[in-house]
Amino acid sequence: MPLASGNRRAGVDSSWVARASKYLYMNQFPQVWTKSAEAATLEQRLRSAARSVLMLDYDGTLAPFHVDRFAATPYPGVEDRLASLSTLSQVRLVLVSGRSAQELHDLLRLGIKAEIWGSHGREQLKSDGAYKLFALDSMQQAALEKVGLEISALGLSETLEVKPTSLAIHWRSFEPAMQERIRSSVESIFAGIGQAGGLHLLPFDGGLELRSTDRTKGSAVAQILSQEPDDTPVAYLGDDLTDEDAFVAIGNRGYSVLVRTEIRESSAQFWLRPPEELLEFLDAWIISSQIASPAAAARASR
Repeated sequence: MPLASGNRRAGVDSSWVARASKYLYMNQFPQVWTKSAEAATLEQRLRSAARSVLMLDYDGTLAPFHVDRFAATPYPGVEDRLASLSTLSQVRLVLVSGRSAQELHDLLRLGIKAEIWGSHGREQLKSDGAYKLFALDSMQQAALEKVGLEISALGLSETLEVKPTSLAIHWRSFEPAMQERIRSSVESIFAGIGQAGGLHLLPFDGGLELRSTDRTKGSAVAQILSQEPDDTPVAYLGDDLTDEDAFVAIGNRGYSVLVRTEIRESSAQFWLRPPEELLEFLDAWIISSQIASPAAAARASR
């Protein structure tokens, strides 16, 4: 019987945060965004700014997790907000995701024009269609292909997501005992490949991913910030362990916001609960950007 057979469920592995502690430095609980001084002054900052940058993770942040990743659609009302944001010339709207850039693009409603950084910062797909890939080196690519073949040989191909520069193993749909069997098998395969070329097996909410850590979501955020004036209002909203690099990269430069139904330790400064508080945050960004001060509007038109 293939290893991947077994009873399924629509739950998640409850131990994923604990298992990630050896990879990440998260030692604080974020402030509640709605009660923060920064939330009270956000609208004024946006109104007085010539430009702003809003960076958003997709799965778990804009869209609730789904067993079928192709069925993961945004919370009701989110796509309307994204469409509005994408029409504002003074807002740089960026989606930063572990998905491949093209896969995420295809999930978005027609008319939403956003810059997409996919595969944890290894792909950039601009709103005009221009594409750039930060490729793996030959040793990394060979290791990735070897692991993929061995995982498939164990009957786990249905758990496997092949991305341009990584492999994700999803177990969200399986019972805890089967999740552990999958985890153990994947870790054993990875341990036996020898030269991994700098690839690491890292946890995310609902699985493991084999990828290089020389580029992360934090790399994408750092590159985006390097292209913007220091006084530009910027925010990054994310939910997962893979977003922690982005929270660290934004530092005190802007607003790092953990989006989850329940708070957890994080490098993020703030926490809000979806979907209502998420929609309120997006609405504030839209309305305040639309009502720019005359001076800000003049600077934006230059």
